Parts: sequence; C-alpha cells; structure tokens
Amino acid sequence: MSYSKLIATLLYLIFTIWLFLETNMSYLGQLSVALFILSLGLFIFSKMPAGLSAMLVVCLGVLLGLPESILYESLEEHVIWLMIGAFIIGGVVETSGLLDRLIRWIEVKCTSEKRLNVLVFLFIQILSLIIPSTSGRAAALLPVYQAFTDRFSANRRYLGLLMPILVLMGTNLSLIGAGSHLIGIGLLENQADQSITYLQFLIWGLPFGIVIGIISLLMIKKIYMKPIEAEVTEKAMEPVHEKHPFSTKEKKALVLIGLTVLLWITEPVHQFDIAFITILMSLIMMLPKIDLIGWREAFNRVSWSLIFFVAGATALGNLLAKYKVLDVIQHNLFKVMHHLELTNTFVPLVLIVVISVTSHLYITSHTSRAVVFIPLLIVFGKMFGLNLTAVVFMALIGMNYCLTFPVSSKALLLFYENKEKPFTIKQLMHLSMWLMPLYMIAMIVMYYVFWQHVGLALK
Repeated sequence: MSYSKLIATLLYLIFTIWLFLETNMSYLGQLSVALFILSLGLFIFSKMPAGLSAMLVVCLGVLLGLPESILYESLEEHVIWLMIGAFIIGGVVETSGLLDRLIRWIEVKCTSEKRLNVLVFLFIQILSLIIPSTSGRAAALLPVYQAFTDRFSANRRYLGLLMPILVLMGTNLSLIGAGSHLIGIGLLENQADQSITYLQFLIWGLPFGIVIGIISLLMIKKIYMKPIEAEVTEKAMEPVHEKHPFSTKEKKALVLIGLTVLLWITEPVHQFDIAFITILMSLIMMLPKIDLIGWREAFNRVSWSLIFFVAGATALGNLLAKYKVLDVIQHNLFKVMHHLELTNTFVPLVLIVVISVTSHLYITSHTSRAVVFIPLLIVFGKMFGLNLTAVVFMALIGMNYCLTFPVSSKALLLFYENKEKPFTIKQLMHLSMWLMPLYMIAMIVMYYVFWQHVGLALK
C-alpha cells in the first residue's frame, strides 16, 4: 500500500470512530455518512471499476443494517433509465452512419486551424442537444478524436483536452445535459414546490454554455494548440471524400432523433418525463422494422460500469436525506449563519457560485454533488428569502464545472483512460487553475447581464 493510500485509510478510520462516538445522529445516519465517504475514497484511491466499488459499498451497507431495498431501488432512479436510453441513442447516431458522415464532412472542411476549431466546437454543441449524457457524448466523440488525431497527430493532446472539456461546458446548454439537472429539479419540486422546464433551462442555459465553451476553446488553444497548416497541406494531396446522398437508415435516424428532441422540448405539453421519452424513443429505434440498431448491440453500447456507479452513488447520496443527515447539516448551518443579514444579492451570489463550482473537489460524482449540495442551498435560499428557482439553477450550472481531476467527470475519465493517454493529471490541474476562476467570473457576469432580467433574480 502506498503512503497516500495508507494515510487516507488512517484518516478514514479516525473519522469513522469520531463519527460513531461523538455525533448524535442515528446509527443508520452515521452508517450512511461512513459509507458515502468510503465510496468516494475507493473511487479516488483504488483501481476497482467505479461501478463495482459503488455497488460493493451499497451491499456492505445492507450487511451492516441498511434495508435490502436500498440495493434494488438504486436502479429505479429515472437518471439511470435516462442514461441507458442516452447510450443507445448515441449508438444509433454512430450505427446509422450519421456520425461517420459528420466526421467525413468536418475532415474535408478542416483546411485551416480556424476551421478545425469552429467545426469541432459546433459539432459538440449539436451533440450536447441530442445526446442527453456527458459520458454518452464523450463516448460518441471517441471515434471522432481518433480520426482527428490520425490526421493531426501533433495536436493529440490539444484535441484530447478540447473535446471532453467542450462536452462538459455543453452540459449547460439544456435540461438533459446532465443527470444532476434532473436530480436538482426534483429536489426543488419536493422541497419548494417549484420547477424548471426544458424550454426554460434552454433559454437560461444555452447562452452561458456557448459563452463558456468559447472561453474554454480559446484558453486551451492558447496553451496547447500547435500549428496544423503543414499537416493539412500534406493531407491535401489525398483524394477528397465523394459526396453521398443520405441513406434510408440515416434519414430514419434523423427523423427519430429530431422527434426525440421535439418531445423533450414539449415536455410541459405532453407531461411525460424526459427519462421515459428517452427510453421509449430508444426502444422504437431498436424495432426490427426500423432497423437502426439491434437489441443486443444496443445494450452493448451501454456503459454498465458507469450505470452501476451512478446507481450506487445516487443511492448512497439519497441515504443522507433518508436518515436525516442533511437535517443535521442544515441545523448546524443555520446556527452558524442565522445572524447574517444580506442587504444585496452580491454576497449570496458569490457564495452560491464558489460553493457549487468548487463542489467537484469535495465530491467526485456529479449526481452525488446535486444530492448533497442542492438541499443545503435550498435551505440557504429559504433563510435569506432568495428566489429558490434561481438558486437551484445557478447551483446546477456551477456543479457542471468539474475539470480539475479525471475522476471529477466521466467524460474526462473516458478520454484519460484511452490507451494513448492524451493528457496527464498535472496538465488538467494546470488548465483548471485558469479556467475555474474564469468560470466563476462568467457566472457572475451572466447573472447581472442576463439571468436577473429573465426571471432568475435572486431577490
């Protein structure tokens, strides 16, 4: 065992002893905290697959006294079904030929540095609106990354950082950009009887997502991009791809994906949950008569390790609410902050931005961050009479920043674990040192320039 793992183990044992001896929570509440911290530790310090570690911790909890239903109910979360459907739809984009067509088109058009950046940026923004999972979008981009690095080998690191980071910034574009959005809005509905529709999130989130995506592109380009003119000139001697008409399969995929996006946008009209729509459309795409993707191939497209990790992490996060751990935290928070008087919105705005943007440093799972921090920020908002819809929306936008470590995001992890290792942890941390403060500043500026004027004023 390495020194870092030994120190982490000792700290965990000391924390666990203190937790059970010195806190006045119920046994199951104490156990929930201990298991939650253990799962995060295993994910960070062990080499076990994330899904295996999360489900093992859930099973350990059952052995130590938690009800067995915790294990079974972990797969009932609608974010799980949304992700399964998202992976299948991402598979359809690839198997139908649409992805190859887009890659070929971009390759032909990428005759300069400017065109490469513009087309990659636009391509990822489109994927961010049609594939409702960061990991699903990252998985769909891996063949694009491979094609581009074969052509622009000198920019392997640049593209390996640019693509997953733009995927994460694109999470801000819409409600289905991340499972944490659905969790946060569910908590808002349960605790404050307020909600955010797909269309509202699109109006509020899309401008910020585009702006922060451009800022990220320019920053990564400045640090890592190397001139590509020589490579492009060399490739210019190769034959240009011939134009081919859309195949029947591509036309079917375009129609069904377009219908899926339309159903997401019109959720307030038909009242069907986004996760249900995603699963329904993915099942329709699997029909033999439709012939877009086979049943077995569709399920091979699903990252089951990721599914089980999200299921386990969400279940462990829900335990904190079920066994009143969050109530204890909220009570202590109230004791510390009840004497504060906020006369303007700048202080709470900065607190929300800083807490949410840095939350990935404390909790690696995106969904778990929403489960832990959204209830706390709702209590914070109630204490100071803030607009809870604005609090939750901005918290979700802040939590979408998770670039400091590969484990902070599944999209980063997919690229980091690529056999070619396009970037190192040190390089990612260096980039985050610049991007994190820029992200915070961009949120604050966006609030004063746009959000407070379109229904998201904090007071």
